[in-house]
Parts: sequence; C-alpha cells; structure tokens
Amino acid sequence: MNRMTSLSPSHPIAFFCAEFGLDARLPIYAGGLGVLAGDMLKAAADAHTPMVGVGLLYRGEGAVQLIDDQGIQHEFNQDFDPLAVGLEHVYKDEMPLFIKVHLTQVDVWVRCWQKKIGPTVTLYLLDTDTDQNHASERSIAASLYAGTEEAIIKQQLILGIGGVKLLHQLGIHPQLYHLNEGRPAFLHWQLIRSYMDQHGMDYQQAQSLAVSRTVYTNHTLVGAGNQSYDMSLMTAYSEYYAQKMGIGTEQLLSAGKTTEGRFNVTQFALSVARKVSAVSQQHFRLCQEMWPSSSWVGITNGVHQPTWQKSDIKAVATQPNLLWQVHLSQKKALADAVQARTGYGYDSDRLVITWARRMATYKQVSQLFTDVQRLKLLVSQPDRPVQLLISGKAHIYDTAAKQLIQHIISFCQNELSGYILFIPNYDLDIARELVAGSDIWLNTPEPGKEASGTSGMKAISNGVLHCTVADGWAAEVGWRDIGWELQAENMAESFYQTLETEIQPLFWNRNASGVPEAWVSRMQQSIALSNHFSAERMLTEYLTHLYAD
Repeated sequence: MNRMTSLSPSHPIAFFCAEFGLDARLPIYAGGLGVLAGDMLKAAADAHTPMVGVGLLYRGEGAVQLIDDQGIQHEFNQDFDPLAVGLEHVYKDEMPLFIKVHLTQVDVWVRCWQKKIGPTVTLYLLDTDTDQNHASERSIAASLYAGTEEAIIKQQLILGIGGVKLLHQLGIHPQLYHLNEGRPAFLHWQLIRSYMDQHGMDYQQAQSLAVSRTVYTNHTLVGAGNQSYDMSLMTAYSEYYAQKMGIGTEQLLSAGKTTEGRFNVTQFALSVARKVSAVSQQHFRLCQEMWPSSSWVGITNGVHQPTWQKSDIKAVATQPNLLWQVHLSQKKALADAVQARTGYGYDSDRLVITWARRMATYKQVSQLFTDVQRLKLLVSQPDRPVQLLISGKAHIYDTAAKQLIQHIISFCQNELSGYILFIPNYDLDIARELVAGSDIWLNTPEPGKEASGTSGMKAISNGVLHCTVADGWAAEVGWRDIGWELQAENMAESFYQTLETEIQPLFWNRNASGVPEAWVSRMQQSIALSNHFSAERMLTEYLTHLYAD
C-alpha cells in the first residue's frame, strides 16, 4: 500500500530542516534553503497535507547585518520574544514539554515551541535556552551556521535526535521522515533506538526500517553545504548511542566515514535514505554523476505564490495597460522601502536592476564591475537611466564575501554614486518588495554551482524580467522573448552588451500612452511561466515521486 494514502495528523510527513524562513522577526533562516522550507510548509497547509516541520529555535546571535561607512559588514544580535512573533509553548498533559538529549557526558534539556501553519501543518522548534541547562548548553542554538565544529555537531544532534523524541512524545509517528538537506540526518540514530525498544528488533532490522522511512534532498554541490567533521569528535558524540544499540562506534559511523578519515554529513544522509532528490533538472544530472549508487529523482524547487506574488499583479496579469500601472506602483513602493532602510532615495521611473541573494563569491556579483567605466556610461545615460540595487549578507566567517561587499560599497560612494545602492540586512521583508518592484532580476552564478535558486521564480511571478546565466532552475527555460540569458563564459561582456542593445531599448520604447508594450508582453509571459515553478507543483511531485513507495 502507498503510505501516502494513509497520511493523518498522527502519521504525517515529518519535514526536518536546519532553517525555516517564515517571518523576518524570527531569526531561524539564513537564505534560500530556509525560505524554501517555509514555502514547503505553506504549500502543504494549502493542500491540507498532514505535515510537521521540525527545526531549531535559534536565538538571533549575529543575525543582523550592519554596514559601516567603510563598507565593512558587522553582525549584531537580533533580540526577539518568541511569544511576540507568534510562537507557542508545546504542552503535554497540561505541562510545558521538555525533551532530554544526551551529548557525551551531559544531558541537554530542550524546550519545545510550535507555530501553526494551517489545520494540517505545524512547525515545531527546539530551544536549548532554558533554565535546566548550564550556560554552555543554553547557547547551543544561539546562532545559525556559526560556531566551532563541535558546536555545529551539537546543534545537529539536538535537531535530529531531539526532533524525533519530541514527535514521539506527542504521539506523532510519521509515515516518512524527509531530511531537507543533510544536517538533520542524526534522526536516523533515534529512529533505530526507538524501533529496537518498541518492536524488539535487532540493530540491522531497526536500521533497515529506519532507512525505508527516510528520504533526503540535496540542495547544493558547493563544499560549504556538504559538511564533514573530525572523526574523533564524532566518535565521542556517538559512543553513548552506539552502546544503546549494542554496536561499536565504528559501525555506527561507517555510513559517513570518508576515505580521508572524516565524517561527511552528505554521505551519511545518502546512506540512510531509501530515495533522494535533487532540486533542479541540471542539479539532478550532476548528483547522479557524483553519487551514482543512490536512487535519485529530480524535483525542481518552487515558491509559495500566495506569499511572493502580489495580489494586485495577479489580478491584472491579462490586462497589459493595467499591469504596467500596477507595476509602476510596485516600483514606487520599493523605492520607498529602500529609502526607509538605507536613507537614500532614487527615481523609481528608472530601469531598476536588482541582484539580491546570499553574498558568496560563486554567485559572482563582482562580474558586474569588471569594467566600471563602461557600466557607468550605460547606467547614467540621461534618456535611459538605470538604478542598480544590490543586497545580500555574507556568512560571518566568509572573508572573501565580506571584502566583496566592501568593494560594492566603494562603488556606491565613488564611481557609481547616484546609480547604485546597497541595501543592508537582506531579509524576507525587503525581499518581498524587491521581487515585485524591480524591472530586471539579475542572476550571475558560476555554472554548476547554483543547484536551483528560487529568488528569480518569485520575481517572474510579479512580471519582473529575468536576466540570468542558464544554471539551476533557469537552465530549464528557453528565455527568448521572455527574459535574457547571459553567456557564462564571458558574463560581464554579455551583461553590458545585453543591457545596452536589448534591455534598455526595449524598456524605453513606449507607445503614445507611455506603455512599453513589448516589455509588458514579456512581463505577461513571465507571470504565466511562474505557474510552473510553484510550491504547489513541487509538493505534488514530492508526494508522487519522492514520498510514494
């Protein structure tokens, strides 16, 4: 029997992820992975699909990006009250629920929070900042993707092991566990223990059953997203669990042990899942080449359109003149939002080109500035001026990305002053305005390194035209007469040439009423295209291709 036909509140899909993007006031997301996870839960709620999300309640340490006058990124804490942002305590038998997770010689107590996404979907968050713990344990989940290697291991053990314990304490026994990226994969250990205890199985039987109820999605081929850890640390943290299973640590860790003698989380996740998925068709092919022994399916990401597509845009998508007028109002709203955040304004009538995503060198925003003088000539033409908007956070330890931000700020202050703005602290709130109020959404990754990307999907749903390297999801679209495809091997020249000879002339070619008819036609085609890249479609494909037996 297909277990997807018997989903219920007590037997849902368990969607485990290290981050969830739902609210800018809730600092439990870092970028696209988290926003995708939040969209997934909302799509499940819309479809009345029984699902629980499981993540960590990070406490906002280093979550706020501030840029000083020299362009240097500084990280500040985001203080927040969980109750004020809509979280609720989880209760069992009229008492707040706490879960205990053993880490080497210490028992860590975890407070449990929940957020209702819909009648069939709840997000549960695990919080180590509770009075039962010593200060060192209270801060385990203080920050997202920061800290020592040991601190990161602790977070992942809390997420995987504590998450399964939480669900079982609530009488929730999922039909399937979905590892959305590798970090939650230690849930495998707790599943084995629970099957051995509850069903009297030996280790091999319990391990096989755990694999049969687990699927995994890989989200990147970039090294930073496929972590590996020191084997001696992993041995110390696995010893307790190996003893409980009646096996040695070497056997328990063997699934993740690399030929270099480290423990690789991606290799481990691939080994403990019965089926695995990639997040675009190009990524699917690359994953098959890299890990040919796994059972792969390719399911291209999608976005939750009710969240990201402005309702006014959707309402007038088939009416060109009205669509253009609504777009102009969205452009004005974006300009107001940028001025509120930066203190600097710009003329919203300009051609607005936006590059906004996590700041990383492989995403290649630096290519825009290969020839700054040529770029200045293009953006400063009196009869067809351009406004460049750039936004993105660098990881706290990514020195190269931080230096890149400094260079961009220097251009803002000098050569390109008046035509480029950097918007600090890129978050869900400013993202919603950017994907609706820009004219062009620019995507410039190093080929093969953007597994999917989703920001452009949000932009096209609002009629913002895409100008992109054919990587990730963008490689699945023929951009002729919809947007523009940049040549990856000579991207700077390709961008300058496309901007000068195609984008600017098309944008400023207006009819007697001031409407750029050919541009608006592309806007309409973009909106129609966005329907294929919805979270609704993504969820349907998960149910039929990844979750089903």
